Amino acid sequence: MELRQIVVGADGTPDSDAALLWAVDEAVRDQGRLLIVHAWGTRTETRAPYARYSPRDDLASELSSATAVLERVTGLAREAGPDLQVESRLVRGRPETALPHAAHGADLLVLGSAAQRAGDGRLGAVLLSCLRRQPCPVVVVDALTPAARQRMPVGSARSR
Repeated sequence: MELRQIVVGADGTPDSDAALLWAVDEAVRDQGRLLIVHAWGTRTETRAPYARYSPRDDLASELSSATAVLERVTGLAREAGPDLQVESRLVRGRPETALPHAAHGADLLVLGSAAQRAGDGRLGAVLLSCLRRQPCPVVVVDALTPAARQRMPVGSARSR
């Protein structure tokens, strides 16, 4: 089966960078297209209603941070697959909703896993949600595998 459209979730963490590089390799091998999705929202949209407001919670700041993450990972993908057709999409909303929606009709959804880095082996909420609402086959890439470590860029930054 030839993969034509691969969607990868990107949040700027080493785990999502490993997933991105795996997705690039897969898309290049299958002569496919890559869609990079970064979901974002203000901290006020995801915090408890009784939590204190912080000036860091403003929309412009969050949008700027999200844009920087997406630009960095898009550059990483284009560097790893110079001839690959790469599209990037900034989606305002929760990744648990945005990623399955973006992957609807795709051939593959690729996500990073922070389970081993977290230390308890449990899967995160985003990954579990995407596995529950699979719009297509889902691949989970662990940044701690030897192959992923080999491809990881030195000094990759977290989004937060």
